[in-house]
Amino acid sequence: MNAILATEPEAGVLSLCLNRPEKRNAFDRELYAALIEALERADRDAEVRVLLLSATGDCFSAGNDIVDFLAEPAQGRRTDPPLALLRAMRSCRKPIIAQVDGKAVGIGATLLLHCDLVYASDRAALVFPFVALGLSPEGGSTQLLPQLAGHIKAFEWLVLGEPCRAEAAAQAGLVNAVVPAHRLDETCLNAAKRLAALDPEAVQRSRAQLQRASGLELDTLMQAEMDQFEQLLEREAAQQALQAFVRR
Repeated sequence: MNAILATEPEAGVLSLCLNRPEKRNAFDRELYAALIEALERADRDAEVRVLLLSATGDCFSAGNDIVDFLAEPAQGRRTDPPLALLRAMRSCRKPIIAQVDGKAVGIGATLLLHCDLVYASDRAALVFPFVALGLSPEGGSTQLLPQLAGHIKAFEWLVLGEPCRAEAAAQAGLVNAVVPAHRLDETCLNAAKRLAALDPEAVQRSRAQLQRASGLELDTLMQAEMDQFEQLLEREAAQQALQAFVRR
């Protein structure tokens, strides 16, 4: 089974679909590598003007595949694949639209902070379960969420781990719009086509300027978040919490 389902570009829109429905689209090393490769290939393809990221099944992504994540990597650190994905999203010249149906958990939620447009179904929710697992937030969320929603809501979502429901996400500026699930495909495709119809050079330069606004400060923070994540991962509290999660 292909970890990523990719369509041929149509009217400048390339659809990339997370395809591990049996694992609720949880990220293992294969899915990370496949999505990074798809992003980099699309960035080189002159026919692609817009990327539309979605998922199969009724869950956008359950976050990291914990069993795969806990396995000792052949090289590097366990946090290298998620950090590489987020960097690939930030450096991509083409705008990325996310289509979120169902839950987006962990890295499945933080990656949305690096998309350019996000549309959610009315049954969607963003969940940041890091602290409950003895870990700390990643993906630039400790900067981006307080900027968007303020400290107290960011603390509620990132530390207490309370789900951020679709409507609350829209009010906080995390998603552009919330629509009924049966209208989500149409809404996202219309937005993608509208964006693809604009001058691609102007769009790409504008995206680059918006990315540059957070610049090196966010890149440095994302690295520091992953360093802290790795440190906490070695502690007994995190190991027990993750093993308990696997046994559930």
